[in-house]
Amino acid sequence: MDKLTTNNQQVQHLIAGLLQNDTRIEFFGRPETMEVQFIQNGKTHEFKELDKKDFTLLANAFNSNKEAQKHINALQHNHQPLSFTRRVELYTYFMYGGLDDTPDIINGDLQEPENYRHSTDCVSLNFKTIKLNGSPLKPRELKMLDLFAEDYKDEVVAMELGVAVSTFNQHKRSFFRKANVFSKTGLLMCAMRANVIN
Repeated sequence: MDKLTTNNQQVQHLIAGLLQNDTRIEFFGRPETMEVQFIQNGKTHEFKELDKKDFTLLANAFNSNKEAQKHINALQHNHQPLSFTRRVELYTYFMYGGLDDTPDIINGDLQEPENYRHSTDCVSLNFKTIKLNGSPLKPRELKMLDLFAEDYKDEVVAMELGVAVSTFNQHKRSFFRKANVFSKTGLLMCAMRANVIN
């Protein structure tokens, strides 16, 4: 099933799993609780309703990501360790928590992690890479984007990065080339399309 529909030459991107016979899975998280739900076959489901084979995909991905294990295993609830299921759910939240038109599981295959961040300094930055136009972003570039999104002047961004304005300008030009844009506005629009910033 194609995720695009056309109507009078307008392209509309549908959320994966939204149609009744769409078996693809789209995860999304509730930021206030970091709980995960998913959309499949036109319905919203709780994480605990996930098919065993799909849960196993996520569990295997979590188990193979040592940094994710280290950071998520350190989280506790009421000073008690979290259950394995809850740790896999948190991994899913941090890796796939954004609601978008790109499915997270297609025909039993787990897709690449999303650019979703729970917060600007999200714990997931310790174990996943945020990408823009397919290129991994450096921590400096991500910080630049976050500060640009807050409409800080270049001088303030340079100060926050701890570099001279001339050095910052070099970083900014390099970042524009990487994103194939010519301005901060273009960069922010590109980052919004890629769900790097909200």
